[in-house]
Amino acid sequence: MPRSTAKNTSGTPSSESNLTLGQAVGSYLSALTQEERTSMGSDINNFVRWYGADRPIRSITPPDLERYQEQMLAESMAGVTGRLEALRAFLTEAKRQHWTDTNLAVNVKLKRKKGVRRSKSTSDSSDNDALRLTPEGFRKLQEELVFLETDMRHQIANELRTAAADKDFRENAPYDVAKNHQGEVEARIRELKRILETGQVVRDTGPAHLIDMGSKVTLRDLSEDEEIVYTIVGPGEIDPRKGKISVQSPVGRALAGRTVGDEVAVEVPAGIVRFRVEKVEDR
Repeated sequence: MPRSTAKNTSGTPSSESNLTLGQAVGSYLSALTQEERTSMGSDINNFVRWYGADRPIRSITPPDLERYQEQMLAESMAGVTGRLEALRAFLTEAKRQHWTDTNLAVNVKLKRKKGVRRSKSTSDSSDNDALRLTPEGFRKLQEELVFLETDMRHQIANELRTAAADKDFRENAPYDVAKNHQGEVEARIRELKRILETGQVVRDTGPAHLIDMGSKVTLRDLSEDEEIVYTIVGPGEIDPRKGKISVQSPVGRALAGRTVGDEVAVEVPAGIVRFRVEKVEDR
């Protein structure tokens, strides 16, 4: 990853505590070369959309970064390390510019996972397997597809027209960002169409005492002696802030088919976490 020196060109002093993540990223990207913006912009903006462009950059916490990495591993195993390198480079510069109080980059783990054991029920899964969706998840994916094909395409078209008014494309950061955004949106549209065409809508997930998609599970973190509540969901319903995690995530996979009293060890970006199942609520 190229080493770049970003300048605070956002018009907002870097020492201000109300600097938003979107403003910080805009300042960072504008100081990169066109080649760097092209290679790194989409990966950084993926985190911006996940966390929220209007939220203060100083509000980002290490647990936020851990949840983001866990979701990336759950949804797209390919290319995760490269995407995280771009985010780590941005967070390193954010500390140098005093946009953050600590170097959050240390919480972005780039090491490759080796020798991770997976159960037989999940180890043979592939991209050709049909994703399991709840009716609610299927509906949300349909709504997202409609939004992207209508409102978002229209918005990006306007952004491109505005940016194209500047005839000098050599250093046209807004145009590059808009083109990258367009590529991401079109890729997401293709992915949504594939999921909706091949996904399996599951209405009855089986015995209520066994953990499956739709289960609300109370876990005991055996290392921290803390109680955690997760709801296991399919694509379209993932919301780590509300405890809704993917059935395909490391935690979701480890819990599948388990019941009260079972203990599981899960490898997540932060390391190995051990849980005991305390409660499985009826679906």
